[in-house]
Amino acid sequence: MRSSKADDVARVVSEIDETRRTEYFRNPDRPDSRSVRPRRRQDPAIGRAKARARTAAWRVRLDQRGAATTYEIGMALLVALATAKSKEMTGDDWDLVGRALADLQSRGFDLAEIKDTLRRLRRRLRDPGDERGEPRESSLGANAPDDSSPVF
Repeated sequence: MRSSKADDVARVVSEIDETRRTEYFRNPDRPDSRSVRPRRRQDPAIGRAKARARTAAWRVRLDQRGAATTYEIGMALLVALATAKSKEMTGDDWDLVGRALADLQSRGFDLAEIKDTLRRLRRRLRDPGDERGEPRESSLGANAPDDSSPVF
């Protein structure tokens, strides 16, 4: 059973709602107030195609500006490290290398594998003319340092 106060409240609410419906309706021809349209669902293949087009446009802009990506900068630094002679590297250079190796290791990469990758890159990039007068890698002991190359 409802109390008389609840009945009064329900009656007042229905009167207000009726007034709202009859007197305060919106003009259907009013200007659109939405500044941002809701996104409509599109097929995922269309989204991927649009992403490929955006990436291609971004790469063209980079090429036109002559700008390098972070990958290209990183690879240039890696090539510089792999081709540098250890006796020509300063303490700051070694500090930078150490921080890079520590960062990779902290992200879960195996330090021995990182060093193996750097060695393979060094062998691939090394100019055969630079090796004249240097002992061959095969003649070195497993842990013998090569004075002309970084110790990695």
